[in-house]
Amino acid sequence: MLLALQMKEFYKKSEVSNPYYDYWYRWFSFATRYNSALVGASVKAFMSFLNAKGTAQKIENNIRVSFDNALRENLKDDGLVSSMNEFVESWLKLVSLTGHRQFASNFYNLVSYENKFLEPLRDNINRTSSELVETKGRFNMLHYKSEDNPKQKTPLLVVYSLINRYYILDLLPKVSVIKNLQSQGFDIYATDWGTPAAYDEDLSLETYAEEYIGNAIEKIKERTGCEKVSLFGYCWGGIFALIYSALHQDNVKNLILHATPVDIEKEKTVIEKWTSHLSADELVDACGNVPGWLLNLAFILRNPVETMLKYTRYFSEPRTLDEIEQFFSIETWLYDSRPIIGEVYREIVDQVYKDNLLIKNKMRVGSETINLKSITIPILDIVGISDDLVPPSSSKSIIDVIGSTDKKLIEFPIGHVGLCISQPAHEKLWPEVGKWLSERS
Repeated sequence: MLLALQMKEFYKKSEVSNPYYDYWYRWFSFATRYNSALVGASVKAFMSFLNAKGTAQKIENNIRVSFDNALRENLKDDGLVSSMNEFVESWLKLVSLTGHRQFASNFYNLVSYENKFLEPLRDNINRTSSELVETKGRFNMLHYKSEDNPKQKTPLLVVYSLINRYYILDLLPKVSVIKNLQSQGFDIYATDWGTPAAYDEDLSLETYAEEYIGNAIEKIKERTGCEKVSLFGYCWGGIFALIYSALHQDNVKNLILHATPVDIEKEKTVIEKWTSHLSADELVDACGNVPGWLLNLAFILRNPVETMLKYTRYFSEPRTLDEIEQFFSIETWLYDSRPIIGEVYREIVDQVYKDNLLIKNKMRVGSETINLKSITIPILDIVGISDDLVPPSSSKSIIDVIGSTDKKLIEFPIGHVGLCISQPAHEKLWPEVGKWLSERS
């Protein structure tokens, strides 16, 4: 810490503005604060150990919880968040000077082209059988094929997030939300946003939330003969579904939101607080599309100890082949992050994470203002009580603001990913969701 103060004093006295020096100074300042947060959490965990009573397992759990809670609070400290923001800004200046954006653009174009051949291979292993349905725009829609004719009248369109890939809801046959709902008689379609190229960076929130979802719904109506489609919005996909429903609810039968962030002011997770303090403008201007690796790094930094120890903890006891397969499938999905379209990222961060305009009915999409009170269709809000990515308070507020009289909140005692793949969720949650939806089809 003394060295950091000395560097800060030297930096202030320096009359030369050097972006490289600025970068290393900001990095050192952030690293110092970040390490202090880890040390502080370790001290809390040690104190918990000294005061612990009970079985060895109970003591271990108390130490782990104490460390995790302390680190979470330390990483939300305003000084650390400000230091992180300054470090990222200094890095972005270097990015702009080195011509990284053009290099990244060429790289994204190459990856986008290669993924056209690789993604079909990955996306068909252990996945529910599906077919590609061509729609207007730069993406295709999936239709999950079933051997039986759908029992439910209204088709369901799953709107995925732009973060990570869509197959979290169809990870493995035994823990597939898609297969669970399909077995209940639903005809299911889903967005597959693919891997964006550099030339996609100008696509806006309006493009996705209105045009692309609108095109998908029109295609479903054309194929099925139905007048309306039910929407299922996963995470950020729920934001898209809300926007479309607010503007075109004549086409929507029911609306399901799954761990969707809509009210950021009440309680922020580490990722949400970091995101709300970053300059989305500078990030997008420097990088174009937001790199997937940057998101992965942020997820690791929110608890690096957990990241390092989870393999040891998981394999500390015997595991079946099914359990091992599920573990590595989840790990693959977690780090299979695609770049996020620059303009969409900018709009969501500025309007939702910074200014909290969506829940205030002040969010602007194109020339329209999104008024959640105008949504009167049935809505089901699914929340994970232990979700550390989208806290329950961030999702539950929609029930109080939305205009519908037919609305239901399901709070399930599990985390963000557990809502999709846990055995309790498949035994209790998704049958309840299917029942709610079938009663309104």
